[in-house]
Amino acid sequence: MQEIKRSKKKNIYEDFSKKKIEKIFVIKESLVPQPKATPGPKILPPSKEDLLESEILPAKINLLNKQVIAKYPKLPVIQKEIMVFAAIALFCFLSLKGAGIIASGITTKSEVVGTAKQALNQLKEAQSLALQKDYLGAEEQLKFAQNNFEEARANIKSLGSLVTSILNVLPEGQSAKHLLDAGAELSSSGIALNSFYALLSQIKVSENGFESPDGVFQTLSAAKKYLADAEKGISQAASDIESVDPKYLPEDLRAQFLDYKDSLKQGSVALGQISSILNLFQQFLGSGSKTFLVLFENNNELRATGGFIGTYGFFKLDNGKIETQKISSIYDLDGQIKEKIAPPGPFHDLTDSWGLRDSNWFVDFKASALKASSFYEKEAGQTPDAVIAVTPDIFVDLLSVLGPLKMDKYNLVLTADNFREEVQLNTSLGYDKKENKPKQMLADFEPLLLQKISTATEEQKAELLSVVFNALSKKNLLFYDRNKNIQQIFEDYAWAGRILDTDKDYLAIFNTNLGGRKTDLSIDQSATLNSEVLADGSILNTLTYTRKHQLNLYEQAKNIDYVRFLVPEGSKFVSAEGFVKKPFYKSDGSGYANNLLEALKGQFKKDSDLALFDANSKVIDETSGTVQGKESGKTYFANWIEVSPGEEATVVLKYKLPFNINDSRKYSLLLQKQPGANSLKLSYSLKTDAKVLWYTGDLKNTPGKVGFEGAVLKDTFLGLVLDSKYER
Repeated sequence: MQEIKRSKKKNIYEDFSKKKIEKIFVIKESLVPQPKATPGPKILPPSKEDLLESEILPAKINLLNKQVIAKYPKLPVIQKEIMVFAAIALFCFLSLKGAGIIASGITTKSEVVGTAKQALNQLKEAQSLALQKDYLGAEEQLKFAQNNFEEARANIKSLGSLVTSILNVLPEGQSAKHLLDAGAELSSSGIALNSFYALLSQIKVSENGFESPDGVFQTLSAAKKYLADAEKGISQAASDIESVDPKYLPEDLRAQFLDYKDSLKQGSVALGQISSILNLFQQFLGSGSKTFLVLFENNNELRATGGFIGTYGFFKLDNGKIETQKISSIYDLDGQIKEKIAPPGPFHDLTDSWGLRDSNWFVDFKASALKASSFYEKEAGQTPDAVIAVTPDIFVDLLSVLGPLKMDKYNLVLTADNFREEVQLNTSLGYDKKENKPKQMLADFEPLLLQKISTATEEQKAELLSVVFNALSKKNLLFYDRNKNIQQIFEDYAWAGRILDTDKDYLAIFNTNLGGRKTDLSIDQSATLNSEVLADGSILNTLTYTRKHQLNLYEQAKNIDYVRFLVPEGSKFVSAEGFVKKPFYKSDGSGYANNLLEALKGQFKKDSDLALFDANSKVIDETSGTVQGKESGKTYFANWIEVSPGEEATVVLKYKLPFNINDSRKYSLLLQKQPGANSLKLSYSLKTDAKVLWYTGDLKNTPGKVGFEGAVLKDTFLGLVLDSKYER
């Protein structure tokens, strides 16, 4: 298999240093030349009642923000987007204060405060209408607000060039002007965001997929234009806000101002992320016909990219709408293959032929997706445009949000609690033997689930998004697309199941259940990784890995696991103990031959990717039977672990890292989680006498040791910086 190399990406987390705030000298208002007063009412700053009234909107949105963050902690994009609206509310209110600063300073033009206050009231009404999905009414109010902010700015300009020139050089005047400018920009952005949401609301989910009156692709194109306008306006407003000196604001609002100032920046970034995700969604669905191969991977029988592929689905969509679909048993396809392809060597005791069901052998999802696509082409005569892998976890989580789903045909109600057991029972034993369609239940489940989603409440829709993002984070949902641009976006978001590059320490543990039945969800796994710096600066890693088999009433089989420990390329094997030694077989079918004559007959076809895999694999330790190989730019050490119900098995692996502690002051460990696997309880320590200058928040720094304790639920990066080269 050709090695897939990825360009190294810059770490998105940068160090920020606080800017030095210089002292600002205030020019007393009494020293400012005042124009001759004109007849009219005396202009006063906003009253306490005005202040209280004007704080209602930001207070309400701030409360909503806290409620959403508390309920959906795993949706950073949505959190930041809500922060945008909260910031808009506050800054528009402060724009009213800015108008008050200017008006009270020159004792003229009551229209300045009046129009700005009207704008704020209209923003309140717009927010209320938007929550009710009255987008037309909200847009009307937002336009009124925008016009009033523009009128307030025009009224200030009408004061004359002398006064405006003086205001432009005074700190108070500059801050007030920037607040009014920000108010106008944010009102304009509100109009664009309102139009954006109005268009998105036209896209509906039904049993037929995604639908919109003008077509999903076209609707998303129009919505993205409004989102771009909103991004531009908010970016400009953020620039204006940056120029505002908080000391000229009411004292009780300064802390909130600074908080929301930062929120506006984050919100601006979040809108960019939303734009990117929408673009990905649009391109992935496509504007025309596109085919998708969906692999339903049962993570109760772990394989490298999630689990055993017992069921597949093939969907043809046209502009997001399902044109044709088929969900069926994987054996319906594998029975159609004309040639006998030798499986990976470790499959020797399980099967003598390779097919789509076992195609997810490679730890990098792109490699496994390409192999699955190749098998599908051989067996079904079509090449899918995209491949999706999904584990049952996502359906359990969806049902936990949507509630019970009735399947009258099966006299069954599916819930989050019984989904796994009922699906396993009805697709393995309880199906109609005459009809002989064991996976028909899943085929019937899919449109009912889409129909259930289509009737979800607004609150449920937010929770459903959380479910999807959580599944992506835990790798219970993976994507591959033949379009290079789309694939790159999936990889940038870490939704493609790729093995990542790093120039320091790395660890990923990949389990493959081969003959252990459906037992992996009953396995608790834990590991201790100790990195010891030796006298010459080299680093010895000692990895202790334990698998504990919890008792399970439904399945009492022994868990048989072929485990691959992926470590930095070039790592050197030292020792291994605790494994179950088994024969080593090549992936060419030779292990099935009874004699040399049968081997020479060549009854097996050799897979070119497996041949490359074998070329880099060998038994490195005859005593334990440990295999060393190379895959996806990593060195791996592999062997067998078997554990019966109620028991546990522990193995110890020692190896030296391919770099020296003196090579760099920077040190890091990248941990990657296997898709579909239970979380790994990890205890990690790096023993070093060097002083630690900086370390990531997950690490704990104690004298002579830096460590980590916790569950690895997703890919995790641990890093530190030492003050000098290591010396003993």
